[in-house]
Amino acid sequence: FRGELTTTQIDQFAEYANQMAGEVQANGAEPDVTIPCFVDPEFMTAKVFFDLGTIDMPGHGDHTAHLKLPKTAAFQELLGKDGRAMDQKELAEWLEDWAPQLEATNEEGTALPLPSAVAAVRRITIGAKQETTSEDKTFGGRRSAMSEIEAQNKDTLPAFIEFTCEPYHGLPSRTFRLRVSLITGETPRLVMRIVRLEHHQEDMANEFREKLEHELDGQFVDTFVGTFKP
Repeated sequence: FRGELTTTQIDQFAEYANQMAGEVQANGAEPDVTIPCFVDPEFMTAKVFFDLGTIDMPGHGDHTAHLKLPKTAAFQELLGKDGRAMDQKELAEWLEDWAPQLEATNEEGTALPLPSAVAAVRRITIGAKQETTSEDKTFGGRRSAMSEIEAQNKDTLPAFIEFTCEPYHGLPSRTFRLRVSLITGETPRLVMRIVRLEHHQEDMANEFREKLEHELDGQFVDTFVGTFKP
C-alpha cells in the first residue's frame, strides 16, 4: 500500500498512525519491529513511515502520515504585533478587540483595569522642556540648548500586557507577557515585545513532542526527534 495522510490534527494523526502501524506489524514478516515516527519540534511537524522496513528487509517508504501543527489565529495575531510600532488608536483598538484574553499590569506587577489602560493609551500627551545657555567672550562665544521630551498621562500607562491563548491547535493555552514601550516624538508610538519568546518556543516544542509520545502507541510506534528522508 502506498499513500500519505496529511493532517493538522494531533488526534487524527495518532489514530491513523496507531491503526496502520498495528496492521503493518500484524501482517508483516517482522512483527516485533516497530514503526518509526520522526518529530521535528522546531517546525512542529511529525512524519511516520509505515513501510520503511529493516536493514535486512528494506521497504519503499511510500506509505506515510504527515502532521503539521498550525498556529492559531490568536497566536498569529500576537506574533504580528511583536516589536512593531503602533500609534495610539491602533493599540487601543487592539486591546479592546482582544480584551477577554488580556490583562494589563504596571511596573510593580499590580493588575490595572483594562478599560483604564485603554483610556491611558488614548490620552498620551507629549510635553517638551527646553533650556538654552548663552555665554559671550571677547574672542568667542558658546551656545548650547538642551531639549527634554517627556510623556505625560492622566492615567497610568500599562507597563506589561499579558496575553493568554492556545498557540498551536492541540497544545495547551499559555500566557505570553509583553513589555510596552513608548517612543516619544511629535506623534507618540507604542511597541509591545514578547518577553522571552525563545523560552516559550522551546517549551511549546517540548509539549508537542511529549503529547505525540503520549498519543502514539509505544507498542507499535517508536518516536525519534529529527527528520528522515528515505
